[in-house]
Amino acid sequence: MSLASPEIPRARRAPTLPLLASLLTALAGMSARAQEAEPAAPAQAQSLQTRVGLSQSWTDNLRLSPSGSKDAAMVTTVTPGVTWSSRAGWLQGSLDYALNGVAYVKTTQGSQLQNSLSANLKAELLRSHLFVDSQASIGRQSQSAFGVQSTTPLINTANSQEVANLTVSPYLVGSLAGRVSYELRGSLARVDARGSTLGDSRTHGGTLRLSSLGGGPLSLSGLLSTQQVSYPDGRANQNDSLTLNASYRLDADWNFSLTGGRERNDYLGGSAITGSTYGGSLNWTPSARTSLAADWRRHSYGDSHSLTLQQRWARTVLVLSDTTSLNLGNSGGGGGIRTVYDQFYLLFASLEPDPIKRDALVRNYLQQLGLSPDAPAAGGFLSAGPSRLHSQQLSLTLQGVRGSLTFVAMRNLTSRVGSNAGQGDLAQSSLVEQRSYSLSAAHRLTPEASLSLSLARQETDGDANAPSTQLTTYSLSFNTRLAPRLSCQLGGRHSRFDGSSPYVENALFANLTQQF
Repeated sequence: MSLASPEIPRARRAPTLPLLASLLTALAGMSARAQEAEPAAPAQAQSLQTRVGLSQSWTDNLRLSPSGSKDAAMVTTVTPGVTWSSRAGWLQGSLDYALNGVAYVKTTQGSQLQNSLSANLKAELLRSHLFVDSQASIGRQSQSAFGVQSTTPLINTANSQEVANLTVSPYLVGSLAGRVSYELRGSLARVDARGSTLGDSRTHGGTLRLSSLGGGPLSLSGLLSTQQVSYPDGRANQNDSLTLNASYRLDADWNFSLTGGRERNDYLGGSAITGSTYGGSLNWTPSARTSLAADWRRHSYGDSHSLTLQQRWARTVLVLSDTTSLNLGNSGGGGGIRTVYDQFYLLFASLEPDPIKRDALVRNYLQQLGLSPDAPAAGGFLSAGPSRLHSQQLSLTLQGVRGSLTFVAMRNLTSRVGSNAGQGDLAQSSLVEQRSYSLSAAHRLTPEASLSLSLARQETDGDANAPSTQLTTYSLSFNTRLAPRLSCQLGGRHSRFDGSSPYVENALFANLTQQF
């Protein structure tokens, strides 16, 4: 596939089956309760695609052991998968699920099953009034930022966990006397890490938003919110707030807003603290290719802010961001980034705002680069309790007639909030700093074949009591399409890890994917 166009649109104890069952049950319930039958969507508005992949790889260090104790092995992987998307009808969104059956040869390590899920769905149960948003994901994540890191989900370490996330948010919208709009929303969320309670959490809460209706430049709104996050050890965090917001649109390019109110929370430990919260934001959109968004809020547990600049030229996309926010429980890396897919999904937000089109865009782009969507990205570790995250990102994508170049640099600073020092990395280090740099290049040799090169480095530092780690990876692959629905990939990689248990790994791989 050519990337020439600059306007391309975008676990715990076996958590997989309960999560999938919950998701399918919820979808069935939505269908049964739908008030009106929707007309059939146009064929081009919905798609269902199945696939099966076969991968054979050789590694000289399956267990990622130090030099002198390497365990060379062959790894065979069979991956059936399904991708569904809809942009019309009562149920819209996208879902991609794959099951990896992994078998190891010439080693004592047993076979295993790995799950990969990415779903973002919106159901309209009552036309224009009652909706349900749901997101679900399953993927692998590092338990500790200071432990042994891997560049591929097919090589497991004791530091790698399968993590499942599910969020369901029903909401009711409408208007009162044609002057005030309302949105009443509930939220339920669950995080499970297979084989570990670290990172597990349950969240429930709700919001009520009232907004003025009218065509004038000034708009007013109020938000009443409550949220509770609980953890397996019995701890819980509660936050309640009431805020008022005034927004003023100066013209088509500029929008300003001021926010103020009261909030009550126990994030700092001990009894709950009640205090004032206030802040402001501005948005500048001088053109469809340029946007600047800035936001600052004052809180009793620490101020938060976000600054994002996005700029598109004919064949270039630049994204700069700097954010500080509060994390409750496990949330992966900055902005929830856990995998390479997450990273590029956020990067292509300005290219394609439609989430369904962006999902297809990202998966096609990663296939051309020879990158696995499920490969872990730097910036995540399992945690429990409140923490403060300062995330910075620089992304630059250059697109040529026959190739592309993408550079991504990220820096995440995670620190304790209150007395959250009992579990995970924040128990041994009050601050965890993670940095990642990646450079990916793809060149189209023929209409059906391309060559890709990827360089990546991940670095982790803590305070004086924590070790430092560095993981450097080089990978080269050749990608070609053997038939309209049959693709092949050949490649190799070299990885070097420096830390408490250093290792060097070399691998060769061949992937064959048939779509139906």
